[in-house]
Amino acid sequence: MSGEILHLLDSSVLFTLQDGGLVSSLLDLHISLGTMDLILAEWKSVLPNHLISAGLQVKPLTGPQLAELFHLAPTYKRISPADLSLYVYALHHPDCMIITGDRRLRSLCADHNIPVHGVLWLMDMMDERGVVSDSYLADALEEMITKGNFLPEGDCDERLMRWREP
Repeated sequence: MSGEILHLLDSSVLFTLQDGGLVSSLLDLHISLGTMDLILAEWKSVLPNHLISAGLQVKPLTGPQLAELFHLAPTYKRISPADLSLYVYALHHPDCMIITGDRRLRSLCADHNIPVHGVLWLMDMMDERGVVSDSYLADALEEMITKGNFLPEGDCDERLMRWREP
C-alpha cells in the first residue's frame, strides 16, 4: 500500500451513507478504505462482511497503541473509544486520512495535522468521479438530512443547489 492513502471510516460515516443509499457507491470510488476492529462491532446493520470482502481493511491497534488509547480516553471523554482508536492509529501511520462525522474527532485530528474529512467530501468525490448522477446525490443527501444525520446546513444547501441544477 505504499504511497496510497488509507481512508479510515468511523461509524457515523457509514451509517450516514447507508441512510442515503450510498454504501455501494463508496466502494465504486476505488480508494483504499479501512476502519478499526473496534468499530466493526458498531456496524452490525451495515453488513461489514460484505464490505470486508469488497476490500475494506480492518486495522487493529498494537498493544502499546491500545495503552495509548486508554491513556487518552479520559482526556477525550466526548469521543467514543472506538472513534478515538482511529486517531491513535493515524498518529502512527502517516499514510492515513480519517473520514468522520464527529466534530470533536475532526478537531482533534486537525490539531495534530492528521488529514480529516466527512461524508460530504466523499459525496463530492462521487460527483467528481461520476460514480452516481447529480440527481442521485441530491436525493441521497436529502434522505440523509430527513433521517436526522447532522450535516452542515450551508454546505448541504450549496450541494443541493449544484446537484439540482438543470
